[in-house]
Amino acid sequence: MARRGNVVVFGEVKGKGGDGFGDALDMVDAEKQRRIFVAAETWLAQHPELARCRVRFDVVAERSGRLARVADAF
Repeated sequence: MARRGNVVVFGEVKGKGGDGFGDALDMVDAEKQRRIFVAAETWLAQHPELARCRVRFDVVAERSGRLARVADAF
Protein backbone atom coordinates (compact mmCIF):
# COMPACT_ATOMS: atom_id res chain seq x y z
CA MET A 1 0.00 0.00 0.00
CA ALA A 2 1.15 3.49 -0.82
CA ARG A 3 -0.55 6.82 -0.44
CA ARG A 4 -0.10 9.96 -2.45
CA GLY A 5 -2.38 12.77 -1.40
CA ASN A 6 -5.97 11.55 -1.60
CA VAL A 7 -5.14 8.32 -3.46
CA VAL A 8 -4.40 4.98 -1.79
CA VAL A 9 -2.66 2.53 -4.11
CA PHE A 10 -2.50 -1.21 -3.54
CA GLY A 11 0.19 -2.81 -5.67
CA GLU A 12 0.75 -6.36 -6.82
CA VAL A 13 4.25 -7.23 -8.04
CA LYS A 14 4.78 -10.25 -10.28
CA GLY A 15 7.72 -11.89 -11.99
CA LYS A 16 8.32 -15.15 -13.84
CA GLY A 17 11.35 -17.37 -14.28
CA GLY A 18 11.47 -16.92 -18.04
CA ASP A 19 9.50 -16.11 -21.17
CA GLY A 20 8.55 -19.77 -21.57
CA PHE A 21 6.21 -19.48 -18.60
CA GLY A 22 4.03 -16.74 -20.12
CA ASP A 23 3.52 -13.12 -19.22
CA ALA A 24 3.73 -12.18 -15.54
CA LEU A 25 0.68 -9.90 -15.95
CA ASP A 26 -1.43 -12.95 -16.78
CA MET A 27 -0.86 -14.21 -13.23
CA VAL A 28 -3.20 -11.49 -11.91
CA ASP A 29 -6.38 -13.26 -12.98
CA ALA A 30 -9.93 -12.69 -11.71
CA GLU A 31 -9.40 -14.84 -8.60
CA LYS A 32 -6.17 -13.03 -7.69
CA GLN A 33 -7.90 -9.68 -8.20
CA ARG A 34 -10.74 -10.79 -5.91
CA ARG A 35 -8.28 -11.80 -3.19
CA ILE A 36 -6.39 -8.50 -3.44
CA PHE A 37 -9.67 -6.57 -3.31
CA VAL A 38 -10.82 -8.45 -0.18
CA ALA A 39 -7.46 -7.85 1.50
CA ALA A 40 -7.65 -4.14 0.62
CA GLU A 41 -11.20 -3.90 2.01
CA THR A 42 -10.07 -5.53 5.24
CA TRP A 43 -7.07 -3.21 5.57
CA LEU A 44 -9.15 -0.10 4.77
CA ALA A 45 -11.75 -1.10 7.38
CA GLN A 46 -8.96 -0.87 9.95
CA HIS A 47 -7.97 2.60 8.71
CA PRO A 48 -11.20 4.67 8.71
CA GLU A 49 -9.18 7.88 8.35
CA LEU A 50 -8.70 6.89 4.69
CA ALA A 51 -12.42 6.45 3.97
CA ARG A 52 -12.56 9.50 1.70
CA CYS A 53 -9.52 8.51 -0.34
CA ARG A 54 -9.73 7.15 -3.85
CA VAL A 55 -8.46 3.56 -4.08
CA ARG A 56 -6.42 2.28 -7.01
CA PHE A 57 -4.98 -1.14 -7.81
CA ASP A 58 -1.73 -1.23 -9.78
CA VAL A 59 0.24 -4.20 -11.07
CA VAL A 60 4.00 -4.15 -11.61
CA ALA A 61 5.42 -7.01 -13.65
CA GLU A 62 8.92 -7.98 -14.65
CA ARG A 63 8.87 -8.49 -18.42
CA SER A 64 12.03 -9.42 -20.29
CA GLY A 65 14.25 -7.87 -17.63
CA ARG A 66 12.26 -4.63 -17.40
CA LEU A 67 9.53 -3.46 -15.06
CA ALA A 68 6.13 -2.60 -16.49
CA ARG A 69 3.52 -0.82 -14.36
CA VAL A 70 -0.17 -0.95 -15.13
CA ALA A 71 -1.96 1.77 -13.18
CA ASP A 72 -5.65 1.19 -12.40
CA ALA A 73 -5.17 -2.40 -13.55
CA PHE A 74 -8.52 -3.46 -12.10
